[in-house]
Amino acid sequence: MKIFKEFVSASAPGKCILFGEHAVVYGYPAISIGFNLKSKCTIERIKNNRIQLEFKNFNDSYEFKNFKHLLSESSFTHKQIKKGLKLISSRIDEEINNIKIEISSNLLIGSGLGSSASISVALMAAFDDFYNLNLSKEELSHLAYEMEKIVHGNPSGIDNTTCTFGNLIYFQNNKFQVLKIPKNLELIITYTGIKHKTSKAIEYIKKVKDQYPVLTSIILQNIGKITQIAKEEIKRENIKGLGLLMTMNQGQLSSLGISNHVISHIIDISLNNGAYGSKLTGAGLGGCVITIGNNLKELSSVLNENGYKNFLVEVDKEGVKIDESR
Repeated sequence: MKIFKEFVSASAPGKCILFGEHAVVYGYPAISIGFNLKSKCTIERIKNNRIQLEFKNFNDSYEFKNFKHLLSESSFTHKQIKKGLKLISSRIDEEINNIKIEISSNLLIGSGLGSSASISVALMAAFDDFYNLNLSKEELSHLAYEMEKIVHGNPSGIDNTTCTFGNLIYFQNNKFQVLKIPKNLELIITYTGIKHKTSKAIEYIKKVKDQYPVLTSIILQNIGKITQIAKEEIKRENIKGLGLLMTMNQGQLSSLGISNHVISHIIDISLNNGAYGSKLTGAGLGGCVITIGNNLKELSSVLNENGYKNFLVEVDKEGVKIDESR
């Protein structure tokens, strides 16, 4: 049995899309950041012949007699994790056993912040170290992408890429480049309080595109062009220009029907309190709003007064990493 470590802990950042969500699924560029709220996965070797899993965020735990039991148990609803375990089992060419896995996340589930990708990346990195597989970050990202398909159906790949590499990323057609982070880039993420499902939002856009192909293509092209211009403004470190472009991007997303009154309210509060720009981030239909500006602590207080949970965040420059290994 291939077990080389007693204990491993890995973490991966969340992701936030600044420009280009939904358009990125159709081959247009997007810009995202990895940020400093993270998911964590620990793997521990245990003596008894069992597989134990604990999901801290759901207060949910499982124990299986063996790997076949895990795969066949219908009550184990975490299909994404099951997929990941099958991928690793294939890599080590034997069944996983004698381990305890704990998964937790500081990211809000179903909020557009890449919780599923962050968890997938952290899990793959932990297994990579646990079994001494020596996988590259590109390989970890690809494995996480296969897991993401279980959750999102037809993901673009931007979530797993961002959660693997962190930083500020320009992404298009599964290729990416890391952009220099502008000085004075201040970010605040605000939660609408409405959970969403990315796969449903992607399917909704597809239906709109099928019904009105010409109009939808124009909107997606506009989003792509905004993203390209945003890349240049990032190089110029023009934060106010980025803010204006974010608000333009929001207008395009709203015309696709994936915004709502809560998102609009958060954006109005932000822009009326000095923000440079604000838009939904991720799939839409709820989730979160990303805002850039200056002195955002004051805006954070105003949002709190209006009942909106929010986070002042920083760009994560490391991506997925091993926090402990012994």
